[in-house]
Amino acid sequence: MMVLVKFIACSAFLMLLFHLFLAKEKSFQLNRWILLALIPAAMIIPFLSFPIVVPDQNPVQIEYLPIDLSQSATVSQSNPSPKAFSPIQWFLFVYIPVFFFLLITKLKALNQLIVWTKNAPVQHIPGALLILSEKVLSPFSFGKYIFMHPAIYNERSENTQMILSHERVHINHRHHLDLLWMEFLLVVFWFNPVVYLVKRAMVLNHEYLADHEVQQAAHPIKYKKLLLELTIHNNPGILTSSISSSALKNRLTMMNKPITKNIMQFRIFSFSLISLLIIAGFSVEINAQQNPSTSQKQNQVTDDTFFEVETQPEFKGGMPAFYMYVVNELEYPLRARRNGIEGEVVVQFVVEKDGSLSNVSAINELGGGCEEEAIRVVKNSAAFKPGMQRGRPVRVQMVLPIHFSLDKEKVGQDGHPTGKIIVEGVEQRNGELKVDASYADGFWTGTVRDPEGNTLPGAHIIIVDTTKGTVTDINGDFSIFADASRKLVVSFMGYQSVRLGK
Repeated sequence: MMVLVKFIACSAFLMLLFHLFLAKEKSFQLNRWILLALIPAAMIIPFLSFPIVVPDQNPVQIEYLPIDLSQSATVSQSNPSPKAFSPIQWFLFVYIPVFFFLLITKLKALNQLIVWTKNAPVQHIPGALLILSEKVLSPFSFGKYIFMHPAIYNERSENTQMILSHERVHINHRHHLDLLWMEFLLVVFWFNPVVYLVKRAMVLNHEYLADHEVQQAAHPIKYKKLLLELTIHNNPGILTSSISSSALKNRLTMMNKPITKNIMQFRIFSFSLISLLIIAGFSVEINAQQNPSTSQKQNQVTDDTFFEVETQPEFKGGMPAFYMYVVNELEYPLRARRNGIEGEVVVQFVVEKDGSLSNVSAINELGGGCEEEAIRVVKNSAAFKPGMQRGRPVRVQMVLPIHFSLDKEKVGQDGHPTGKIIVEGVEQRNGELKVDASYADGFWTGTVRDPEGNTLPGAHIIIVDTTKGTVTDINGDFSIFADASRKLVVSFMGYQSVRLGK
């Protein structure tokens, strides 16, 4: 839903800029292409991502914090319980019927025009095909066809020639393709009110262009008088370019407006510059990076790399409420029950400084959709109260073990065993690391393993009170040059650190 909000906001900003800088300028061809691309561009911009790294002045790095909680929650599930519609589901519930209604309406209108061109008598005139019909209130064009009322048409009339010249401009510039494109956008993005404004501006720009070219050859006063007469009768049909379809006052003002190249160039430059700023505002992601001084302070280890905060993060309503939320929202996936999959999924997540949850992922894979379901529920959780260190909120990483087990003696209505979900509680899985290391000839060398004896690639080895360090290779081995008097700290996320040296 956030993407849709950004889409509407971005299109509104771009349309506002167009109205402020270009709508009243005689840059008709440029305006045409801008209006054609405005809505697609506004749809694409929210998906763009241009990361910019800036220094973080006060970084706080909390890798893992222990939570001493013994409560657990259990739930038995036979069949998934119905859930309320999500916002996106409500949106689709409304969007799809309106989409098809508009699509059918536009296709019917297009089909009527096509049928009209095939069945009505056609006259060949220079640059177009003319259809005279009493159904036509005001002259208009569609594709290569010009439609007029027989009472208006007079081959020798000056007014008729000006009308035909006007509609031939629409035909020569293929304005019907622009209108087809705008109608397509209206069908797809009907929920965005800016699309309607863009279409209106497009139609008006078409008339500006046609008026401008006809005015070069016709008598200006007679042409303006003709527009006044034709405005009384108007065809409100879609997909067509009508000589009387747009605001007359705006068109007369534009015809009287002189061309000032300097002002026009300035407005085009301003529109381009501010548009780029808007695109940057919607697509740039600012990522904090530690500057050298703060990075040095972080890497100067004086104690265990992973430490406890003064106040642990807590779910609003208490951690038991969080466990009950997880239990009530989790559904044992049908695919997992069908294939007899059971076991544990460990979900890790970060409680941010504002209490929101981020970086939600599963540490292990169980299959059958279990880890996806666990991630979904944790992601949708309400915010926590953030962890606090020295009176300031800090980021805290946590893990949540979730057990999926089957009761093979009970079968649900779908013919598969019922499922049981057990939430043990947020915990710290950090038995002490096992480090086999030795010092010789100025080098520390060794291997890092977890409490079960498995090698740990990517473990950090840092020389205390310095910025120097290394990480273990794919086999869990490391080698680092250090003075014999220096102490080392070996750490890995989720485990207690180990100190080396005297």
